[in-house]
Amino acid sequence: MNEKLFRKDENHRTPGWYLKGNDIEMFLTEQGGQHAPVTFFAGTDEPIQPYYLTPWQDKRPDLSSIPLLQNLRGDFFCLPFGGNAEAYQGEQHQCHGETAAMNWTMTKAEEEADGKCVFEFALDTKIRPAHVVKHIEMRKGHAALYIRHTVTGMSGKMPYGHHAIMQMPEAGEKMYFSAGKFDFGMTPTSTFSDPANWEYQYMASGVEFTSLESIPTIFKNPATYDFSVYPSPVGYTDLFSLFKKPSATPAWCAAAYTDRGYLFFSLKNAAELPATTLWIANSGRYEFPWDGVSRCFAVEETCSYFADGLKPSVEENALTRKGWKTCGEFSPDKPFSVRIIQGVARIPSGYRKTASAEFLDGKVVFTDEAGLKAEAAVDWKYLAD
Repeated sequence: MNEKLFRKDENHRTPGWYLKGNDIEMFLTEQGGQHAPVTFFAGTDEPIQPYYLTPWQDKRPDLSSIPLLQNLRGDFFCLPFGGNAEAYQGEQHQCHGETAAMNWTMTKAEEEADGKCVFEFALDTKIRPAHVVKHIEMRKGHAALYIRHTVTGMSGKMPYGHHAIMQMPEAGEKMYFSAGKFDFGMTPTSTFSDPANWEYQYMASGVEFTSLESIPTIFKNPATYDFSVYPSPVGYTDLFSLFKKPSATPAWCAAAYTDRGYLFFSLKNAAELPATTLWIANSGRYEFPWDGVSRCFAVEETCSYFADGLKPSVEENALTRKGWKTCGEFSPDKPFSVRIIQGVARIPSGYRKTASAEFLDGKVVFTDEAGLKAEAAVDWKYLAD
């Protein structure tokens, strides 16, 4: 391993690894393999840090009953994705699975001949045995993370996904979210934020929608709300899912932080990750450790039944009845890989909601509704290899 590319240390009292390659610096937690902070354009006058860290990190409260929350930050891989409140065939998984909470081991840190920096980490799950390898690439001239998780030795059905948590814009700022054209949109069929648990939601449950600009609410006035513009209403925590069919180019979404001069983008293969599940928390949860102070926006690229977990995802549900896949089928004889690209692009002054993404040779060009453009060097064909 090339020890110039990493060092073992702590970040906000959390053990893990500092990784560095090609103008990207990131911290990956040992427990849960959660990455944040991540600095794109490191060493420049205008670095970008898009990911969110929960406010209790330095306090280190006892969260041993929900290990996922101990280091909750940035992005991480979930297997099985979701709350997993119900047992399934004798399996009782923790929230978002062992991959989001147990210890990873570094197995590779190398700079290849083309300047690409490659890091790998491994974890063996116990509840349903499997070997999982986390592969991260940082490429020269690319403000993007190329991520692949490969699962071997697992049998049966299971939901999975990524859980990238971004920063909610501050009061007085604006963030514009877009996923372009999507094929189906729906909120969870059950209550997502239950007042009995000191949680509150703004969206109506179990409703379908065709536009982010008009999602039904629980109120008479407003009956609908524009969830393409943020910050969202204060005091509520919500979730909804968008679905896209596979196509010749990646499925994409973009969160443009106009006042901060950048957009965050996520690219995926919709055959692997058909859902983009948005978790929106502008306060809204008042139990420990949330305490009403968490303000974040998560772009969760998944193959799951909302965030309900293993049992609802592998059984027939409201989404499978619509023809959408909500879990993967794993075989011990065949490796199962999930790929994603997460990155940032600088945007011109006045750039707002992204209307389109054009995939050209070695790059993607985002265009907003007024015709302003933002370009990112990206090897998007990585998602189809």
